[in-house]
Amino acid sequence: MKIVNVTEGLVEQKLDEVINMLDCCKCEQCRADIISCALNKLTPKYVNTDIGKAYVKLDSMSPQFEVDLLTALFEAVDKVKKNPRHHQD
Repeated sequence: MKIVNVTEGLVEQKLDEVINMLDCCKCEQCRADIISCALNKLTPKYVNTDIGKAYVKLDSMSPQFEVDLLTALFEAVDKVKKNPRHHQD
């Protein structure tokens, strides 16, 4: 297994779950910007084994992690909405 930041996958997954509730652009550029911005607010969790990945995912089930993740996403959406980098037609 290669080295993976499990937090990245969790952010992408959570964004998929909540993006329809957010009043934001869903284009690939905005999506990438939201994910990048949110990841910069969260602690990375690097692993290189399946067991390590399982431990991090188990830890991510805590209410505090969920709050931190959603807060980072909501702040990222707000920032990207105010400064979109996509090309508007």
